[in-house]
Amino acid sequence: MATKKRVISLDVFRGLTVAAMIFVNTLPISPYTPYLLKHSEWIGLTFVDLVFPFFLFIVGVSMAYSFKNRANQSSKQLWGHFIYRVVALFCIGLFLNWIGGGLPLRIPGVLQLIALASLFAAPLARSKIKYIIITVALLLIIQSAILLFVGAPGVITGNFQPEGNIAGLVDVQVFGVQHIYNQNVDPGLDPEGILTVITATALVLIGLIFGKTLQIRGGNWGIIKLFLTAGVALILLGVLITPWVPVIKQLWTASFVMVTAGIATIILSVLYSYLDLLDKKSILRIAVPLGLNALILYVLSAVVNTLTQKIYLNSATGDPISIYQMLYQPLMDLLTPNIGAITYATIVIVFWGIIAYYMHKKSIYIKL
Repeated sequence: MATKKRVISLDVFRGLTVAAMIFVNTLPISPYTPYLLKHSEWIGLTFVDLVFPFFLFIVGVSMAYSFKNRANQSSKQLWGHFIYRVVALFCIGLFLNWIGGGLPLRIPGVLQLIALASLFAAPLARSKIKYIIITVALLLIIQSAILLFVGAPGVITGNFQPEGNIAGLVDVQVFGVQHIYNQNVDPGLDPEGILTVITATALVLIGLIFGKTLQIRGGNWGIIKLFLTAGVALILLGVLITPWVPVIKQLWTASFVMVTAGIATIILSVLYSYLDLLDKKSILRIAVPLGLNALILYVLSAVVNTLTQKIYLNSATGDPISIYQMLYQPLMDLLTPNIGAITYATIVIVFWGIIAYYMHKKSIYIKL
C-alpha cells in the first residue's frame, strides 16, 4: 500500500508561523522595539500583524487534506471528531485567558477565533471551489457593509476608529464589557470579537481553496503560476479598497484579510515550488517538527511565558522581579535593549524547537 506523501511546504509554513507566534508572544516590548515587531496601533500592517492570519490560512489548507483523509468515515464520525476539536480549542483558549488575566474571564481569544472560524468554514470543505469563492466574497462584503452602514446610539456609521465602533458595541452586547480585551475605549473592543469571526472564516476558506485546488489539479508549475497570480490579485484588491475599508488588524477588515491572504498564498506557493516540486533539501526543513506539533507547542509556550511573567522572585537589591524580566534583562543590558529583546525571543524559539525535534524523533505527535 502506497504511503501518502506529506506536503512538506505546509509543515514548514506551519512550523515557521508557530515559531513567529512564539516569538511575538515572548518578545519584550519596549520603546526601543522596532515598529515592524509591534502590532499596528490601529491602521497599518507590520510583520507581527501577519502571523495570526497566516495561521488561519494554514488551517484552511490543512482542512482540505483533513477532510479528504477522512473520506471513508461516516458523517457521524467525521463531524463528531470535528466538533470535539472545535470545543477543545475553544476551552483551551479560555484556559489560556484565565491563566493570563484571571477573572473576570476574557471570552474571545486566538484559539477561540480559530475554533469558530474553522467551525463555520468546515461545512464547505467538500463543496465546489466556485461556491467557496462566492462565500468568501459574501463574507467580506457582509462584514464591510456592517462596518460601513450599520449605526447605533453612540456609534456613527462608517466609523473605523477605536472609539464608537460598531464592532466594539457588538462585542459588549454579546460578551459584556468585563469579558473583552480592550475595556479602555468606548464602548469597548476585542481584536478577536464577533465581527472578526466573519472575515476570519473567509480567511480560512481562502486557505481551503488553496488546498482543494492543489488536490484537484495536482502540484505543477501551471498551478504555481495560478496561485502567484491569485496572491498578487488579492493584495491589489485589498489595497484598492483601503480608502473605504482600511487595513485594520483589530477589526479584521476585508482589506486586511485580502492583503494577508495574498501574502500567505505567495509564500506557500514559493515554499511548495522549492520544497515539494523541486524537492530541495533546504535548511527550512528544520521547521517541520514545530509544524507537526504546532498546537501543543504553542499552548505550552504560552503557559510557560505567562507563568514566567506571573511568578516574582527577589532581585539582588531585594526588590521583586519577575522570572521573565530576570531572563531577558541581562541580555538587554549586554546587547542593548533592542538586540537583547530579539535575542531573548530567539533563544526561546530555539528552546521550543529542540523540544519539537525531540518529540519528532520519538514520533510523539499530540493533536486534537
